Amino acid sequence: MTVYQWLVLFGLLLKGTVDVFALKDVVLTIRPQIVERSGYATLMCSYDLEGASLYYVKWYRGKYEFYRYTPSEKTKTKLFPLGGINVNVDRSNSTQVVLTDIEFQLSGNFSCEVTTADEPVSTETAVQNMVVVQLPESPPTISVGREPLDYGDTLRANCSSPPSRPAARLKFILNELPVAFSEDFSPRSSQETRWSDLPLELLLQEHHFNRGKLVLRCVAQILDVYHEEAVLELTSARNPVPEKVSALDSAPATFCQPGLLVGALFFIGRF
Repeated sequence: MTVYQWLVLFGLLLKGTVDVFALKDVVLTIRPQIVERSGYATLMCSYDLEGASLYYVKWYRGKYEFYRYTPSEKTKTKLFPLGGINVNVDRSNSTQVVLTDIEFQLSGNFSCEVTTADEPVSTETAVQNMVVVQLPESPPTISVGREPLDYGDTLRANCSSPPSRPAARLKFILNELPVAFSEDFSPRSSQETRWSDLPLELLLQEHHFNRGKLVLRCVAQILDVYHEEAVLELTSARNPVPEKVSALDSAPATFCQPGLLVGALFFIGRF
């Protein structure tokens, strides 16, 4: 508050005619906060004027203003050109701004600044972060080396996830047991999309087999917006085989009619 504003406030207090307006609860919400490239997002600025009049609401990307709403002016909305920002004016007002065709460079901080028109003038700012991503166009895939596999063999496999930004985080799971992980990638780690690959080289032991089976899964994740899996049942030398049936048990039953049995005995008796 300036010295002039303090003097005005002090004079009003002496006269006992002051109405105190306290702007509060300024909150910025971005929906969705994680935006797919070429998509749209709604930036909602909520606030409590406590009876005061609104002077204006300013919207910033970083330190640069790109949209302003001033209810007292004939043209209430004003746009300030900023590369990469496309505002849907018809859907934007004193409490929200709608952005369309969002590109990677918009990842970062946005803020809304609310200012009252009544003395004492009050200004509050809220900040929120937006992340722009591009998701893979198809699920991950698994490739493996030789099969069948047995105790003491080395399982060699690779999981690949198509280009995305950030690259997907991969995880290998063998019979529900996590056996390999890739690193987390920051959305700012690359300005372009990139493949994600995770190699696996694992010496198989008895505890890796589940009733003789080997089921390998690769899970691909990107933040909280993407989760896909690839599942592959490997050929195992330890797969259960059906119980053996004895030759006696397996022989078909033979049934003889009484007449045929007597005839057979008579034929044998002739020799």
